[in-house]
Amino acid sequence: MTATLDPPATAAEAPAPRIRNRYLLGLRSPRGLTGAVLVLLVLFAGLLGPLLLGIDPLEQGASALAPAGTAGHLLGTDEVGRDILARVLAGIRVDVLISVVAVPIAAALGTALGMLSALNALAGGAVQRVFDVLLGFPGVVLGVAIGIALGPGQTAVMVTCVLFAMPVFGRLTRLATLGQLNRDYVNAATVLATPRWKIVVRHILPNVMDTVLVRAAVAVAQAVQIEGGLSVIGLGIQPPEPSLGSMISGGSPYLATLPSYAIVPVAVVFLLVFGFTLIADALNKAVLRS
Repeated sequence: MTATLDPPATAAEAPAPRIRNRYLLGLRSPRGLTGAVLVLLVLFAGLLGPLLLGIDPLEQGASALAPAGTAGHLLGTDEVGRDILARVLAGIRVDVLISVVAVPIAAALGTALGMLSALNALAGGAVQRVFDVLLGFPGVVLGVAIGIALGPGQTAVMVTCVLFAMPVFGRLTRLATLGQLNRDYVNAATVLATPRWKIVVRHILPNVMDTVLVRAAVAVAQAVQIEGGLSVIGLGIQPPEPSLGSMISGGSPYLATLPSYAIVPVAVVFLLVFGFTLIADALNKAVLRS
């Protein structure tokens, strides 16, 4: 009897692509690629621009409200002679720092509480009531309350971003966890007497990460908006420290005489929010297709 070789697996029988390939496919889509390019351009400008520009964003000069194109000041200067371009670039770094710190904290807390509420009915009721309270406040209203309690500044902005995003992460994680509990692989692990924490860490958590990562891109865009909104009303980053929101607020009285003062930071905020929104949409579609 001659041995026969099994035919090669067809496309339908081929194993599903790895998670990282799925995300890469999403980022390579037209929307994902456009969003990634926009975000990277803004990030590179904020990180590398100060090295090339060589101007201190806090340094005051003699020429206040100099128009755009003035020698040494591409976008002009503000009311106390500080270079607008240098302050915009510094403001990008501030917004990115807030997002990089606040969003992972919100995602970690929301994911942990969301899974806890799905796995423990008693704790779940209390967690859901906390989420209901936080979700009842719009981002800026929540920021006003926190700004009054903690005082205006970067800490208030970060706490607002965490408390605004955390319940959304929690609700989405709870729904995703409930959807996994009755799956065959969870039942099989339970029958094999696998410890509960191993089932959660090894089986359930990896399968809810799609929801968390997609939501994280949206949360970054919202964090940029929250910083802008709080700084515009005076409860965010405080002068003389630059931020995109404070520049929008400071430049609005000079919109007719020096439009670059307010319009450029508005454009940067728009590019960041639009870019991260496109990335989130692309990742979501990639996850749904897989």
